[in-house]
Amino acid sequence: MKIPPSLLILLFSYSSSAQLPSSLIQLKQHVAIKGDSLPAGQGIYDAKGLHYLIPVYRWVKNTGEQVQMMKPEQYSALCRDLAFAGDYTSAPGIGRLRYDSMPKEGYDDAHHYVDTMKSVMFRPAANYILNRAAGEQVIMFNESARQPMHRIFLMTLLRPLYEAGFRYLAMEMLQNRGVRSITEMDMRAGFLAAEPNAGELIRNALALGFQVIPYEDTAAHKHTTLGRDIIRANQLATIIKKDSGARIVVLAGGVQVSENKLNEDFVPLAAAFRQQTGIDPFTIDQTELSPGSTFEYGRVFYSELQSSRKFKEPVIAFRNNLPVSLLENDMYDIQVIHPAQELKYNRPTWLSANGKRLATAVRPTEKMLYFVQAYYANEMETRSLPLLVPADQTYVTGSDGYYWLYLSPAKYKLVLRDINYAILSVKDLDVTPL
Repeated sequence: MKIPPSLLILLFSYSSSAQLPSSLIQLKQHVAIKGDSLPAGQGIYDAKGLHYLIPVYRWVKNTGEQVQMMKPEQYSALCRDLAFAGDYTSAPGIGRLRYDSMPKEGYDDAHHYVDTMKSVMFRPAANYILNRAAGEQVIMFNESARQPMHRIFLMTLLRPLYEAGFRYLAMEMLQNRGVRSITEMDMRAGFLAAEPNAGELIRNALALGFQVIPYEDTAAHKHTTLGRDIIRANQLATIIKKDSGARIVVLAGGVQVSENKLNEDFVPLAAAFRQQTGIDPFTIDQTELSPGSTFEYGRVFYSELQSSRKFKEPVIAFRNNLPVSLLENDMYDIQVIHPAQELKYNRPTWLSANGKRLATAVRPTEKMLYFVQAYYANEMETRSLPLLVPADQTYVTGSDGYYWLYLSPAKYKLVLRDINYAILSVKDLDVTPL
């Protein structure tokens, strides 16, 4: 395992870094003083409900030595938990640490490969996906939980997909214990669904008229990887059995949408679904050619490619008018290449969802303010606050000292919290179209 560079060591040793938000350094110092007196809980939950700072408290307790001993999946979980809290500036530098380094030849190859791509054309991913969707019954997107930009990209496609006849949105992240479909958005939708961008994806799907359905194996902890994906595929196949003309959009994690068996003990969801139904799903990878990638060569190649091409929107690579994988990966029908993350007010611009969500300033009116959340006002009228998933939240401030949230036009309740997650005040906010 590669030794973490100074970026992460600085974070976990009370120093500061220009590459990390000062608020995260502040939290590290606060945790060191408070110690075990801080709230405790499992995942993102305390005794009352959702508590988005608990996992961040837990991570920043680690010493530099403990960080160096972290396993790859722990680095991924750390990035995921930072994203839950609306911190997308720390995660990129940390996420890369989960990969083993390559021989020098690998880095050289990634650099030279980009120079050989003169015949490659790049076209907008959304246009190609929507044109091809017209002839598809099942479309499977993958995602990485530490990269919510994947959820936002799918959210921007929901309306045209619905207009094309798709009526089901099946999501791995949804809890599946006795639930046939999700009808409202709150913490009961599932752990990963409590990430604010996941919540926005689900709300948008419900508003359009999609049936939002879980398909996770309810006894996943008891089953092998092979068993879990066969059961997941069977859950999706059940939709087809009940509605033979059903057109389904699926959002799954990582290699689950691979159409190839990885080995005899791992038949991914897409491959198992095809075996059970005879339907060849349209499979879309978003993970390998987006910021951070999923492995070291992919990360380096993506960085070289972005430096060369500087994409401003998600694209697909084409040779001879056919989509190709620049990583020569034949597990998916297409690979989406996401643009590099650009920041405005220290928050990524992909949060705008192509202008659907507006950058909204929140003045730091409370002396002890640390964490800002925006909840839909109508949801707060009917349910307890600890059950609700905010539309956006962050502890990261812009260079102007304001907190900036990306919000769709609607009425909100701003919840202002201190570093202990205690509520300082609740204010009304009305976001109107430009």
